[in-house]
Amino acid sequence: MNYRYVELQGLTTLADGVITTLDLDMADPVSELILDLRVTQGAGGDSTEHNILCFTKVEIVDGSDVLFSLDGPELQALDIYHSGIHPRGGWFNYLGLTESDAQVAISFGRHLWDAELALDPKQFHNPQMKITFDADAGGMNVSAGKLSVLAAMFDEKVITPRGFLMTKEVKRWTSVAAAHVYTELPRDYAYRKLLLQSRLTDKPPHWCFGNIKLATDQDKKVIFNGEFRDLMFGPARENAFISENITAGGAAAKKIAHCTPTMDVMGVGTQWRNDTDGGDVACYNGDGGQYEFYCELAQNTVHHVKGWAPHGTIALPMGKQDEIEDWANFDGVGNIKLDVTDGIADATSKVFIQQYRPY
Repeated sequence: MNYRYVELQGLTTLADGVITTLDLDMADPVSELILDLRVTQGAGGDSTEHNILCFTKVEIVDGSDVLFSLDGPELQALDIYHSGIHPRGGWFNYLGLTESDAQVAISFGRHLWDAELALDPKQFHNPQMKITFDADAGGMNVSAGKLSVLAAMFDEKVITPRGFLMTKEVKRWTSVAAAHVYTELPRDYAYRKLLLQSRLTDKPPHWCFGNIKLATDQDKKVIFNGEFRDLMFGPARENAFISENITAGGAAAKKIAHCTPTMDVMGVGTQWRNDTDGGDVACYNGDGGQYEFYCELAQNTVHHVKGWAPHGTIALPMGKQDEIEDWANFDGVGNIKLDVTDGIADATSKVFIQQYRPY
């Protein structure tokens, strides 16, 4: 076989607030890592945030050299934009005393089994994956977290990858209404995607971001300059619209089940039970990922939810995505400046970059 899947970590319980470390000491190049991220919901109530927020950091490091570093919502948003797959797998739910799981991939190539771009552990001294879990950061009274990791590896097909895709967060801040936030971006490696994320309960991302402008050498060349919705429905439209199913407990009152889309969210819900006397389910909102529903009677429900901007994220392509030589290379440029005009206050905003890192 040219390829194989290897279980790097069987399903294991994560200690709350503790970093879990896995050695990436494989001999063969890795095309992608598939993480099974699980939380166990507590009894009743509403979700306080999306389940994925419980995974506060996922990193790949080689000593002090950071090869990949994102939090849960950044990681899932990147996977959606990169692969166009959502959901990748798992049962997404807010049911008391029940596990909810999500499969999320870290991709090192442009696509699965990319022979030019892959993570080659032999190029590093001691590559490791580090995952941090916080039970209080998301879900519904979460009592536990679990993790398993599967590696998609090259086997009998011998490749010599020229590099890999490296993605890291470079900045985060709390928005101040109408303020300009300037960021000097790195010029070390070519850019494939520039991603921005902004999340605030009950508020869509185009309220959180006012304007997004990317320019080089004091505006000598302006690469992007526009509002969030204009950019999303223009250059950043690919894979920005998603759908998913959510199972959740209901009551004869408003219930909250956080979803992955955050803008122009629409949901349809019905009872999830083995008879027909459960009454109606009314669905509303979804802005900022806060999906709300109301039941005529207390019952379990299932919802089909659609919308834009996974986790409040926009992914701006920096060249033709399948052509390495076409990606934005800033050699010879004096500076790259991102100028974000905040919309409303108190949103958590972030910038992260997918780059080509050669060996």
